[in-house]
Amino acid sequence: MHQRYSVTKKILILHDLSVGSRGTNRDHLYNFSKYEKGNFYLYHCAHAPVTDELKAIGFDGVIINYCFLGYRAGLLYAALKQKYAWLRDLSCPKIAICQDDYTDSGILDEWLDYMKVTTIYSPIQDGVDKLYPLNWGKKRFKLGLTAYTDNAQLTKLAKCRTPFKKRKVDVGTRVRYLPPQFGRYGRIKGESAEDFRDAADVAGFETDISTDPRDVIFGSDWLKFMGNCKFTLGSKGGSSLNDPQGKLRHKIANYLIKNPDAGFAEVEKKCFPGLDGIHIFAGVSPRLFEAAALKTCQILIRDEYIGGIEEYIDYIPLDEDLSNIEEVFELMRDDEKCMAMVESCYNKLIATNKFDYSNFVPDVLSEIKASKHGITQTDINHINKHFAALAPYQNVRSKIGGFYERLWRRVIANAVYVDSPEYICSTFQLPAELSSCFSAVLYLQESDCRSTNIEFSADMLAMCRYIQADTDDLKQISELAVKNDYTYEDLETWWDMCEYIYEPAKINKPRLRSKSPIKKPPLAPKKTKTRKPKKVV
Repeated sequence: MHQRYSVTKKILILHDLSVGSRGTNRDHLYNFSKYEKGNFYLYHCAHAPVTDELKAIGFDGVIINYCFLGYRAGLLYAALKQKYAWLRDLSCPKIAICQDDYTDSGILDEWLDYMKVTTIYSPIQDGVDKLYPLNWGKKRFKLGLTAYTDNAQLTKLAKCRTPFKKRKVDVGTRVRYLPPQFGRYGRIKGESAEDFRDAADVAGFETDISTDPRDVIFGSDWLKFMGNCKFTLGSKGGSSLNDPQGKLRHKIANYLIKNPDAGFAEVEKKCFPGLDGIHIFAGVSPRLFEAAALKTCQILIRDEYIGGIEEYIDYIPLDEDLSNIEEVFELMRDDEKCMAMVESCYNKLIATNKFDYSNFVPDVLSEIKASKHGITQTDINHINKHFAALAPYQNVRSKIGGFYERLWRRVIANAVYVDSPEYICSTFQLPAELSSCFSAVLYLQESDCRSTNIEFSADMLAMCRYIQADTDDLKQISELAVKNDYTYEDLETWWDMCEYIYEPAKINKPRLRSKSPIKKPPLAPKKTKTRKPKKVV
């Protein structure tokens, strides 16, 4: 008889966290184990090897995080879909937690249907049925916000609050214009912020509003900034352009490469005339809760928000065309009314804990039934063998470094920029010399070469000649690849181990299995400080 251990549920969580992942991404993943401690959680990164032992563990449920599903919009989608096709055969509940659903929504819809997902969490409040035609009516849909609160976060936010009447900035925010593929709806925040700032300056208010990426404020400095503003601007976020397969996104990107100075109106006319605004896909932003927790009075564009918050009671409503701006200014001058709105909004969104991870996590896990057998010694043996097999992969990955890993996930995994390595470097403010590295990676990804498992193993060993990694580690990885019947297509998913260090000549690029002697290119100096891509809060 197999020995059993007391575990309520055995849960597989698929993700794609990296060194540069945001705190909200980590919270979405690790708060499961924080708030429901009686379960066994196995966190598996998208690009880590899928072992026979992993497949053999009798999971009671699978949670697929949005960072994993984000690869639907990139070059690696086909490889990952094939790599995780075994999920189809699992009879347990499979739960997808989605974000940015409107980006390549048709591909996402097809992928979730292919994996036989049973429950879909989406932050979209408007138009979900249009985004998921294959799954709508067949699967369970639930509202899943882009972020939730928890006690640790609220404690941190409380320390950043300045008493309302002592705050030095009247209205403050940072907003970015979304690319044209999100339609005119993606420009509302930017346009309204700039127009409001101009009018508020004339009216005598102290403003600190910017859409310039150079003015971005990071981390705790951002929280202190917001905690020193009496008011902030807000609205739902989303898209007004339906682009299920990403064809318009690619068309727009290629047009902008050739016409970098084109404005939105020109891009709309050339790339998607008459298609904008047919559907609006929108949901609330994490800033709604952030501002509420910081007790900053919110000026929100008129819309239906969550939590039962109401105009004039919990926030100041602003017409999209700013036609009621004088009324807004009049309310802003009444500290007592505004402080009452702040408290009411705080009580509805924060104090109730309705939008806290302590409620979200149990709701998700309620979709998974308790294990009938607990965790057996056989399960433990599989788990130990699985992690032992991952050791070489983790070893190599740790040697590559976080900067290259972040670039991989942000650039090469996004097919928008694949036509122009030079444009990648320009857009993300990277050194121009990296363009040859991008070219090399693209060359490999676009190759029509296919190989047997033995040839794939040779590929992995040949790769050692190009990267600064332990040959023995890569040899073990290649042997693991052969054991698990990986093909050449899977080579793409291994590039996060050696991204951008491999740098063959731009012309007459050699194949990895070249019979001619291979000269290892110079490696990037470890101590060189490279300017990282700017992030917008």
